[in-house]
Amino acid sequence: RAENAQLLAKNKELQGAADDALADILKGDAVAKIARQALLNNIRTINLVLITTFGLGIAYSLLETDLRAIFALYYFDLGPDVYPGFARTGVAIDLLLRLPGTLLHQYEDLVPTNPVFYKACTSGVAYTFGDFISQIYQGRDLKSLDLPRSARSGAAGFIGHGPLCHYWMLTMERYLDYGGAWWATGIKVLADQTVWSLYLNAMYSFLIGTLAFRNPKEVWKDVKATSWPALRVSWRFWPFVHCISFSHAVPIDLKLLWVDVMEIVWVTILSQVANQDGKEDMTEEQVAALESMPAFGVDPALDIELTSQVLRGELIFASASSGLWTEPSSADPTEAWTFEGATFPTSD
Repeated sequence: RAENAQLLAKNKELQGAADDALADILKGDAVAKIARQALLNNIRTINLVLITTFGLGIAYSLLETDLRAIFALYYFDLGPDVYPGFARTGVAIDLLLRLPGTLLHQYEDLVPTNPVFYKACTSGVAYTFGDFISQIYQGRDLKSLDLPRSARSGAAGFIGHGPLCHYWMLTMERYLDYGGAWWATGIKVLADQTVWSLYLNAMYSFLIGTLAFRNPKEVWKDVKATSWPALRVSWRFWPFVHCISFSHAVPIDLKLLWVDVMEIVWVTILSQVANQDGKEDMTEEQVAALESMPAFGVDPALDIELTSQVLRGELIFASASSGLWTEPSSADPTEAWTFEGATFPTSD
């Protein structure tokens, strides 16, 4: 009896210690959850401040002259015979309607003064915005938006796409124009959508990888894996756009602006089409995995396409450098891809 009593007492003591340990663990988890939520709230606030600041700054820089003119219309007393009320409103509306054309002419006048720099800025803005759209499609919100990733994409556009495309277009105009022959546009499109597209995708991936401090060997693996998917995605849209881009309908100083605007349009179209595929049938684990998915290290349009393949269970490439994707075993080709515990079935 004495031994049983001792065992019961010891068991009670151990049970109490286990309960205390469990309480400490739960308390630690609660504290960690609160800390994580506080961090996410801070990130959301920082992202909101940055996006708002840059957005207002860009809007003001574009609209400053017209806003001042409209303000002057109503602030200064010009007399009822000069600008009656309805006339002032008409002038204000006319200024706003003229704004796109005015900005385009200002850009066209500005580019020849320093073409490489201003075209680099154009591509930097386009690639930043394109990556932003790509992240929105991946389900990110203010708490999970990766603004440094968008900044890296913009830097790659500024360093690589803008300057290189400037000289590429000059080269085509010089050597592939054939005196303005109508069929020269087709040759330019063919050259752009084969050799140049492969080079541009590799350059972009290497720049993104370098800015993210990735191993060059891993980046090279990604480049080889994404080259063919990049071309296939590109051929759905760009040959038709470049029939205009490389014709004489677009002035040489506006060609890159046209291409970058179409890049944003293409990314938006891909996002809309991919969203029509929907995430309604995805499990919570798959949605969470999608939201935390790292960038594929490719341009925003291809990034959306690869993400869409994940959603449809048709993924044919996964970044080896992320260490998060698990490839199906060769013994069982029907085995699914997994990402941080979430399962995505392979295609048949």
